[in-house]
Amino acid sequence: MVKKQTTSKNKNQTTTEKPSSSKPIQTQHVDFPPLTSKFYLEIKEIESDQIILIPNALDEGECKRFIKFIEERPLELTPAPKKGEALRVNYRVSMQSPSFANELFNMLAPHLPEFPYPASKVPRDQKNSTTPVVRARPAHSMNPNIRLYKYTEGQHFGCHYDDSVTDPVSGTHSEWTLLIYLSGKEDGVEGGETIFYRGQGKRKDKEPPIKPDLQRGMALLHRHGYECLFHEGALVKKGTKYVLRSDIMFDD
Repeated sequence: MVKKQTTSKNKNQTTTEKPSSSKPIQTQHVDFPPLTSKFYLEIKEIESDQIILIPNALDEGECKRFIKFIEERPLELTPAPKKGEALRVNYRVSMQSPSFANELFNMLAPHLPEFPYPASKVPRDQKNSTTPVVRARPAHSMNPNIRLYKYTEGQHFGCHYDDSVTDPVSGTHSEWTLLIYLSGKEDGVEGGETIFYRGQGKRKDKEPPIKPDLQRGMALLHRHGYECLFHEGALVKKGTKYVLRSDIMFDD
């Protein structure tokens, strides 16, 4: 469970998002719905080095097949939060699938931009330690821990940060969250948007929040770890919100 934060962010205050049961550590042989290659995908950076939108990452047919796939899974309701954790109410299932993660990466990778290094990892010129040598690099892969979410009316995910995780098999680490909305306003869903705040919380922010529309098939990428923006999954007011979740991994 991801912890809620009410003060400045530090390593001890943020935990990684975890399944409601134990972490998946063994590969599960599950036949995920197939993905099709995309000839062109539009990349929209709506907050510099923080939030990227990719409309139509999945088409309507793919979304419907994934929704059916989710409904056939043994979903678990998230448990009550422990002290200091963000309140989260939704159904979910987590599966370890390197093969599907590779398929997902191969579909998106040709369209992805290069990603900035975390502030602590920007390569520096050996003669001038204050001069960055490289400001960005391509992603390596997707997190094989695939999570599928279902939010019904009245369910939501409170304000929190997403932490970085390390894949124990490959040694790669995550820096960006990947959410693909399988349902949206086109399906009659009201609410459920992912809302980002530039400060420590909605009441303290002077700037308006960033609130992308919930669009069926759209991928939302946002930076996490120490560079993560405070964010929440808004209350679903009507309909059912379905989400495919992974993380973008790096090997440096």
